[in-house]
Amino acid sequence: MSQTYFGILAYDGSDFYGFEKQINKRTVQGSLEETLSRLCSEKVTIHGAGRTDRGVSARGQTFTFVLSHKIPHVATFLHALNRVLPKDMVVRSLEERPDGFDARHSCTGKVYSYSFHLGERDVLSKLEFQMSYPKFNEEDCQSCLSLFQGEHNFQNFTAKPEDKDGFIRDITRLDYLVFEEGHRKVMFEANGFMTYQVRLMMGTAFQVALGRMNIIEVKRLLVASKREVVHHKADPIGLVLEEVRYGK
Repeated sequence: MSQTYFGILAYDGSDFYGFEKQINKRTVQGSLEETLSRLCSEKVTIHGAGRTDRGVSARGQTFTFVLSHKIPHVATFLHALNRVLPKDMVVRSLEERPDGFDARHSCTGKVYSYSFHLGERDVLSKLEFQMSYPKFNEEDCQSCLSLFQGEHNFQNFTAKPEDKDGFIRDITRLDYLVFEEGHRKVMFEANGFMTYQVRLMMGTAFQVALGRMNIIEVKRLLVASKREVVHHKADPIGLVLEEVRYGK
């Protein structure tokens, strides 16, 4: 009798070609499937809640897979799995779920963070974008980001060619967190994000902070009827999928 399993995965995306499996490329999905298949003695296909880009990391990526049999002791299996997984990924939890549960289609929201560092490079901070431009206006950066909160048509802030929901997304949380010694983190929570959306929003905010775009232009892009997709994509190194939400 088959059994569905649900897991939460963390990984450092620096050395992966993204989440989705690719031929002759090291990917998160490919590495996890290979290890699970070897442990379970059957071919395992996982379904992730989303596809992170090359270089993007995760603390709370979720995935599901179906086995032809039940795992007798899930906690013991999880321990064994993490001992043989690559060192830059770890399954934080694993549990049974009812048939039909799917990590992607059952989710109701996601939380991402984007971290960057202002000033001279912090060589010990690996998962931060190093913003070493002296004329960076932090107030303008925050003002630009605040425009994205709420429900908007984000057609100009995604590379997605078309969308069944008309590119409408509701960003329910957008927090700009200030830490000591130039460390910054922006938290995004929404009912869903589209291809490159967070990176394009951050890239646009960086352009505004550097005086290369202005707030009026960003406002216009949020209400424009014609698509004019922005091309200022923030580096993937600072982006982390923090959490995938389910239920209310």
